[in-house]
Amino acid sequence: MIRHLLPGVLFALLAACVLSFIAARSAQATLPDSHHSDTQAPPPLPELGQLELPWECSEAFRVTQTHDVGSHTGLGTWAFDFDLPVGTPVSAPAAGEVRLVHDDSTRHGCGPEFAWDANYVVIDLQNGYDALLLHLDAGSVTVKPGDKVEAGQVVGRVGNSGWVCGTHLHFQVQRSCSSWWCQSVPAGFAEHPQPQTGQELSRPVCEAEPQMALAG
Repeated sequence: MIRHLLPGVLFALLAACVLSFIAARSAQATLPDSHHSDTQAPPPLPELGQLELPWECSEAFRVTQTHDVGSHTGLGTWAFDFDLPVGTPVSAPAAGEVRLVHDDSTRHGCGPEFAWDANYVVIDLQNGYDALLLHLDAGSVTVKPGDKVEAGQVVGRVGNSGWVCGTHLHFQVQRSCSSWWCQSVPAGFAEHPQPQTGQELSRPVCEAEPQMALAG
């Protein structure tokens, strides 16, 4: 009797193993790719690859965090953090129009619960994308929504506001949306197309403005 049942039992066990293997492969194929092991950004769109560094001429600061690592995931995947100290002037990376400003928060801490307490300036680059300058000092912002800005124009100063585990400037280019926090996209700078963590980035010395000739 057992001898007659044995082939059927073996067949059932084999079928169960095959079905389990197929189900596991199917589940794996449908899992979202939520993490990129390679932090190298793809080349930025042409219109986003020639930005100016968001600080004053002849200054140099270090990249402390790049892409898809630490706090830079999800909407902030393609952001940069720079080690600007408190009080450092922050400038527009390109010409545009100020879309949003938050300037009155003094709350900050090293945790995501502080993320929405950051001070910021959002600049509409007039091409479907915004530049977000984040973690500004309370009361330091010098522009308001609707203001036109030029590349290199100071718009505020770095400060401890929002989710900060050490003073820095968070910068990202993002698709325009109704919020201040939108989907970031790859971007680069004129002299530094694809900055890496630990790299010191220097902004060139600005050309002196032409002096108006005095009447004789």
